[in-house]
Amino acid sequence: MASVDKNTANWRLFGGGGLLVGGLLWTLAALLGQAGVSADLTKWLGIIGLIVVAIGFFLVAWGQTGSNGAVGKNVVGKVGLWAAAIGTLLWAVLPLFTALTTTWVWVIAALLVLGTLLAAVAIMQNGTAKGLAKWMMFLVFLLALLFFLGVTGLVSALANWVVGLVFAIVVALTGLIYLLNKK
Repeated sequence: MASVDKNTANWRLFGGGGLLVGGLLWTLAALLGQAGVSADLTKWLGIIGLIVVAIGFFLVAWGQTGSNGAVGKNVVGKVGLWAAAIGTLLWAVLPLFTALTTTWVWVIAALLVLGTLLAAVAIMQNGTAKGLAKWMMFLVFLLALLFFLGVTGLVSALANWVVGLVFAIVVALTGLIYLLNKK
C-alpha cells in the first residue's frame, strides 16, 4: 500500500484543487443560469469550470511526475481518469457547437461514466487516498451515471438541472476531500 507523503501529495493539491475550483465554477454557472443571469456569462463560466475539472482529473491521475497520482502506477486508473478528463473537455466545448448530434452526448457520457468508474476502483485499490478520499470518486461516478441517464433520455425523471447541480457540487466536494487527504 502506498502512503501520502511529500513526494506523492501533489495529486491531492493540484488535482484536488482543480476539481474544487472547477466544480465551484461549474456550480456557480448552474445556479446563475437558474437565476436568469446572462446566458453568455453562465455559458463561459460553465466552460471554464469544466476545463478546470478536466485538468483536475488529469492531475489526480498523474500527479507531478506521472507515477505519483492517486492511482499510483495503475495504468487502468490513469486511463480512466484520462477518459474522464477528455469527456469533461468535450462536454466543455459542446455549447460552442450547436450542430452536434446526440452521438457526442453518448461519447461524453461513456467517457465520463466509464472513466470515473475505472478511476474509483483504482483509487480504492491503490491506497494512496485515505479515509473518505478513497471513496469520493465512486460518488462522482454515481452522479455522472445519474446525470447522463437523464441527459440521454434513458430515465426522463433525471433530466433536470438539479441532478446536474448536484453533480457539480459532488465534483467540488471531491476536490475538497482530496485537498484535505492526510497520511
